[in-house]
Parts: sequence; structure tokens; C-alpha cells
Amino acid sequence: LWEDPDSGSDRLIPVRYVDCVFFGPIQETTETKQTTCPVQRGTTVAELITELNEKYEGLEDQLLTDSGDIRDSIVVTINKRHSRHLNGESTELSDGDTVRITTSVQGG
Repeated sequence: LWEDPDSGSDRLIPVRYVDCVFFGPIQETTETKQTTCPVQRGTTVAELITELNEKYEGLEDQLLTDSGDIRDSIVVTINKRHSRHLNGESTELSDGDTVRITTSVQGG
């Protein structure tokens, strides 16, 4: 599939997709286990989170601090690699990536 990046352009760019998988309270808020999101080249984890917050009411309060950062209690993995071990919120997503979002498991 191809999309026109803006209405005045003749240039077409390929549409890329990432699969988003939700767990625990995040899955309860989204009312789905998984969704596929279209992304453009260079889309970051932070930008994807922003799009998901716009799509799912109540998600932003779970995922972000008051200053807009991803909460420390949230784990975001890209293809089973923790985003904090990559480039954090600046990690760029690629076509076919699987992004998993869950709360961290803590215990004593």
C-alpha cells in the first residue's frame, strides 16, 4: 500500500505497519489485546504512544506522567527488546515491528 504524504505532493511513500500488543490494565483500557497501526518512516515510540492515546480514551493517564514522559512503571518492548535498552522513547519503529506495552511486574 502507498499513501500521499500531503495533499499537494505527487510523491507516494510506502505505508508501514506495526503491531501493538497490550497486557494487563492497559489491555482493559483499550478493550483489545492487539491492534495494527500505520506508521511513517521515522515514527518513534513516543509518537506511537501519542497516537494510541488519541485512539483510546483513558490510556494517556496510564502511560504518561504529568510532564508527558512514559511512566517508569510502563514497559515498552519492540520485537522483545526493552525500549530503554534501545533509544528509549526516541526508538524509531520499522515496518513489521511488534510493540508490546504492559505495566512492570513488581513484587516483594
